[in-house]
Amino acid sequence: MIWIILLIILCLLFFLVLSIHFYRLNQFKKNKTVSDLAVANCLPQISNDPFAKSDLWLKNIVHNSHSVVSFWGNNVDVFAYQFKLKYQFNQLQVDQLQIDLNQLLQEYAKQQQIVSPVTKKPLVVSDCWIENQNNLQLEVAVVVNQATFAYVQDVNRAEQ
Repeated sequence: MIWIILLIILCLLFFLVLSIHFYRLNQFKKNKTVSDLAVANCLPQISNDPFAKSDLWLKNIVHNSHSVVSFWGNNVDVFAYQFKLKYQFNQLQVDQLQIDLNQLLQEYAKQQQIVSPVTKKPLVVSDCWIENQNNLQLEVAVVVNQATFAYVQDVNRAEQ
């Protein structure tokens, strides 16, 4: 009799863990879509048109974006993007691009009614840098949980 009760408890725990996993996976996919659409909407609005046009097509953004989860751990909804620049940027231009894109992301979030339970800014550029002289590396965080919020704070602290 006790074995049957233990078996039932184990089965219930298994299904609980499985449902939590699938819920998190579903949230992750939703947040990646939110990030991809926000980037696709906001980047073309950047003044001085620094990006190769084909990089801004939604299908290319979706195809080339990836998560930073493998390095930072589960529940961190930060997505990395890479774009070719038409001309070289200096650090001041990269910083200004990050400021401009953050502002556009906040406007986009307001228009799309994207809210965060942990911060007033649900979409932020968590990191931005130039690699190989003409590739802009960009990380966009969908700040909908405490783990992502902590990640963004850690990146900000590391940059100061």
